[in-house]
Amino acid sequence: MKIHTTLPRWFTSLLIGVAVALPGAVLADGTEILGSPGIGIQDGTGIVAGGTGMFIQPGTIEVEVPDGATVEQVLLYWEGFMRDADPNGDDTIQIANDGATFTDVTGTLIGGPTHFFNNANASAFRADITGLALVGSGMNTLTVQGMDFTDRNNGAGVLVIFDDGSSSAGIDIRDGSDLAFINFAPTLDSTVLQTYNFAPSGADRIANLAMFFSSVAGSTTGGVQRPSTIEINVLGSTSPAQFLIQNTLDSIDGADWDTLVTAVGVPAGSTSITVQAFSRDDLGTGDLPASFDWIASALAFEPEDPPGVPGRMTGGGSVFRIDGARVTRGFEIHCDLREPNNLEVNWPGHRFHTTELTAAICTEDPAIDQLPRSAPFDTFNGTGIGRLNGVDGARIEFVFVDAGEPGRDDTASISIFDADNNLVLEVSGFMDRGNIQAHKDNQSTL
Repeated sequence: MKIHTTLPRWFTSLLIGVAVALPGAVLADGTEILGSPGIGIQDGTGIVAGGTGMFIQPGTIEVEVPDGATVEQVLLYWEGFMRDADPNGDDTIQIANDGATFTDVTGTLIGGPTHFFNNANASAFRADITGLALVGSGMNTLTVQGMDFTDRNNGAGVLVIFDDGSSSAGIDIRDGSDLAFINFAPTLDSTVLQTYNFAPSGADRIANLAMFFSSVAGSTTGGVQRPSTIEINVLGSTSPAQFLIQNTLDSIDGADWDTLVTAVGVPAGSTSITVQAFSRDDLGTGDLPASFDWIASALAFEPEDPPGVPGRMTGGGSVFRIDGARVTRGFEIHCDLREPNNLEVNWPGHRFHTTELTAAICTEDPAIDQLPRSAPFDTFNGTGIGRLNGVDGARIEFVFVDAGEPGRDDTASISIFDADNNLVLEVSGFMDRGNIQAHKDNQSTL
């Protein structure tokens, strides 16, 4: 749901800024590209991630490790902008797990400093804080403070590798600082494609892709939700697939930080996954595309019987009208792609039914109050394949938002393509009849 207000003054300055490399800077690994971490990465059976914006301090990071799992490694990331006179960044912040007993943490510069616009020079840091024993199984609430970048404190995130006794997740992490804004000159106009290679499996699998982004001014910071696209391609099998996460970056962890965890279906025989973030307006909203700094990306395969369920969404009713006729849909879908996943869309002369949910990302927008129900998310951004009028090979891209009871503020955006990739339906709007509901459990309502 987009909120249109006046852009903040700093963003107006961004539009006329000149983006050039900082003269004389010693570039760290991962500057204008994400690279393999310069430290050892522990093996584990899964990853979880959480983050917080740091415009207002202290910031709070919530991260839930499966009950009974052992924490193998905890990586703390943070990023901000320094002024020209002090380009090296703030390498020391404080963290606590009780909100009171803070420990100083000094990080390693993993990207930057890079001159992004006007007097803003981006620097990203990473610290291995496993030894502080701040994170254990169950829900963890971490408090972060003491970030002191001279231009802007954008945010911080925690990536946790755990072992629950199941199979190895084949964890692969990339980090650094990769800035992008569509109107700037290369290399600041786009990010660099990341490729994760792995041995093929004889069975379909699910991969979790966790990502940190900073400096995305959005509706939560008094502006608009600015367009962006994250392209994910699963390659190497007889059924390669592309998933698009569109217009999701929006300071969802508070100004100016976004943590995204996406479940991606990986067909048997696949050998690689690519991911790349773009500053562009694919959906034609007319809004200026987002500017951002991509800090980290981590890939981990789920075991065949993954523990815990992050959430599901159900709903039914009408979304929009076409030539006076109603577009209806009904569904039950899961954030981690596990069955049952059922989504049906009907409009005059047409019927679409998913055969597989192929990618999903569930996020919590702090600006949305979905009470009286309690759920770990309110927005479901997904893609799927299915049958259109009985013909296989069609696909759907959708965003469903639960904005609370009685449902009149719930929104849906749906695009359906036929087997020849022709757009046959594109609708969006508030619920006309019916309701969208996010849930924290996994009890089927079908």
